[in-house]
Amino acid sequence: MIRRIIVFVMLALPAMAVAQVDDAIEQWVEDRGSDANVSELRDLLLQLSENPVNINDTVAVTVLPFLSPFQIKALQNYIILHGQLLSLKELRMVPGFDSLTIALITPLVRAEPYEKQSFPGLAGMFDRGHHTLVTGLGGTMEQAKGYENGKYEGDNLRGLLCYRFNYDNRVVFQLSADKDPTEAWGKDNFYGYSLTLNNFGLLERLVVGRFNLQFGQGVALWTGYEPFSLTGSSPVRYANGVKAAGPFYEEGWQEGVAATVRMTRTVCVSAFGSRAGNEWMGGGHLEFRQDNLVLGITAAASILDDSVRLRNYVYNQDYFRGDRTGVLGVDALWQVGRLQFFGEVATDVEGHPAVIGGMKLSLQGDNSIGLTARHYDSRYHNLHTAAYSIGSRTANEQGVSLDGRFRLPLGLMALVSADVHRFPQLRYGCYAPSTGSKWQLQLGRSAGRHGEVTVRYALRHQQRNVPGTSGKVIENTFRHQLQGQYRFTNEPWRFTTRVIFSWFNAEESDNQQGWLVSQEVRYGQGRWQAAMQATWHDINGYYARIYLSESTLQYAFSMPMLQGRGFRTSAVVRYDVSEWLNISVKYALIARPGADSIGSDNAATPGPIRQTWHIQLRWKF
Repeated sequence: MIRRIIVFVMLALPAMAVAQVDDAIEQWVEDRGSDANVSELRDLLLQLSENPVNINDTVAVTVLPFLSPFQIKALQNYIILHGQLLSLKELRMVPGFDSLTIALITPLVRAEPYEKQSFPGLAGMFDRGHHTLVTGLGGTMEQAKGYENGKYEGDNLRGLLCYRFNYDNRVVFQLSADKDPTEAWGKDNFYGYSLTLNNFGLLERLVVGRFNLQFGQGVALWTGYEPFSLTGSSPVRYANGVKAAGPFYEEGWQEGVAATVRMTRTVCVSAFGSRAGNEWMGGGHLEFRQDNLVLGITAAASILDDSVRLRNYVYNQDYFRGDRTGVLGVDALWQVGRLQFFGEVATDVEGHPAVIGGMKLSLQGDNSIGLTARHYDSRYHNLHTAAYSIGSRTANEQGVSLDGRFRLPLGLMALVSADVHRFPQLRYGCYAPSTGSKWQLQLGRSAGRHGEVTVRYALRHQQRNVPGTSGKVIENTFRHQLQGQYRFTNEPWRFTTRVIFSWFNAEESDNQQGWLVSQEVRYGQGRWQAAMQATWHDINGYYARIYLSESTLQYAFSMPMLQGRGFRTSAVVRYDVSEWLNISVKYALIARPGADSIGSDNAATPGPIRQTWHIQLRWKF
């Protein structure tokens, strides 16, 4: 009874932390210049939000992207000692769960009584399992130049189909097909498949088909979406090991067989073999795990059908060339009270090293501070690495980062991140050794019972070739972005207003600047869910560009890059025809007053307006 009373009076979790996911995605896309590598994570979050994981199923929660192995172990111990959770608010009572973690996973989980079922056999499995079929179609209403001049073989439609079978998160089968714009139907389209078995005795996981491999801190081996850090949070990675690839993720995955077997209570072994594209890859990972310590050893080798041959440019002298490579890495996570240490060291077959290490100290009141250092040799050759970095590769980089979360007076939450780095050798866009830094500060607080205010400032300093000088002159550049956001939530409504200023300064080049104002309205009640967003912007150059997240459909993720002067609006509507069938529609319009076309080269559409549409049907049975 006392436990129920404590759970009932627990304060609600701060909504400010949830908004950080989209903010982090925007920042990541801005740094990388592409949203391709976050679509898999975005799809996973949408899938989990529609099919929340039972928090009392401590095997199923391992699919959540925001939990550390220590938090999962603490959750298991809490359930053993106190019984299953009665409410998600009870997560505040689980050791190691801070408000940020809870806020991030709350939309993705539910709290219900759970009892592990014995395997019912094939007939019972299909009878009790859940089937999901998603099909969609979309495109642009205006025809791009490439379709008219014959440069594009197909039409401007995107079609997708995804079937997924799930039995108690123990047997999962996935089959997908995807036709992108410009592709002809039935030619050069993307097809994905995987069969996953979880928690069958000593077999922790088996994936047949397309899979990703995520071990350690990503220095030795990491495929699939590249993790990113929330402002104020340590860049420590919590690897998922072997996992099925996303249904429409078209790059980086492996194809073959991968498995993880628990040899003893503390030791498990992963092994994999893959044939993807023109590459054969094989290897394994040995992991030792106790309550407060995780140690791992990773080894992998790749053989290519054709040797990699690159044209020699000034900046790519240290890039990989050849037809085979390999890597050996050692990683560790160690929890000592409120202090967590993490790191990984790896070397390629030629002995070139890559190292990352750091610590995170969790303080009272959800305060924390972290420090991370990295050193990636310029000749470290690894085809499948995605460690934390500022540059585009896990190579030719040295740096130190500091991050912190602090509760301040007046109800303020401060999030701080700073990264100072250098590139010892030449890189793309900068034909000389260079330095840089990245600074971020975010302040947020509640505004009344239903509102929250967030202000965020980011500064990116980097060196580059002065355009038009063939790399003979290097200049310092500074990109600033100031963002203010107000969110008001009163179910079933949610209103979000954002104002963003961006300006780019350079020593030799012309300065650029821009602004953006965006208003989003969301509604969800009964069978209806809807979101509408309108954005006005005036941005006079590419280097002052602004990325903005907007509501979307599952498997149709986009993070539009805005520049120039114009207006963008989008509307998403979902209607649940029944508990097993729903239909979703999205319409978006871009307007550039006075423009003769939108886009460039063959992707340009005539006129000052471009319209896109998507429709998806989701059937559960």
